[in-house]
Amino acid sequence: MTLPQYQVIVTADTEDKEQARKRRLIYTRPFILFWLNSLAAEIFFLAVATLFFSGFREMRNKVLWTLVICPLGMGGAMGGITNYFLVDHYYGRKAVWFTALLTLLVLGSCNHLCFSLDQHFGYFGAQSHPLWFHLRYPAIFGAGWFSGTLLFTDEGQKKLVSMGL
Repeated sequence: MTLPQYQVIVTADTEDKEQARKRRLIYTRPFILFWLNSLAAEIFFLAVATLFFSGFREMRNKVLWTLVICPLGMGGAMGGITNYFLVDHYYGRKAVWFTALLTLLVLGSCNHLCFSLDQHFGYFGAQSHPLWFHLRYPAIFGAGWFSGTLLFTDEGQKKLVSMGL
């Protein structure tokens, strides 16, 4: 029986550990950035929904959905898709465009899912104000463009480093 062949990713050399740390940042940045973007958007959506649409009824469910499930799901999905399709493959303007389009596709699907679910639950205004959901698509594209600019341009990467990411 032969042992499986594998490549050691991190060795005991300090130089290799430093390279691995830098490399790890390249792959974790999309997850962190999209999680933060999703969390900020969901805080805004929760505040608007609570103040203008449904009030404080069933807040536990709304908070769990908007501040835990959605940011983790959207940030994880976008981080994984960005890593798989863009990181190490594209850089610059092309990567920014791809990021914006992927964000529109994935988070736009999340928005449509939320709209469909809210038709039943009535938490976030889909029944009384459906345009509130449909006007989000340009903002989703803009958030993807902003994230792509941060991830795939020299100036954006400098900003991420200055923010500690």
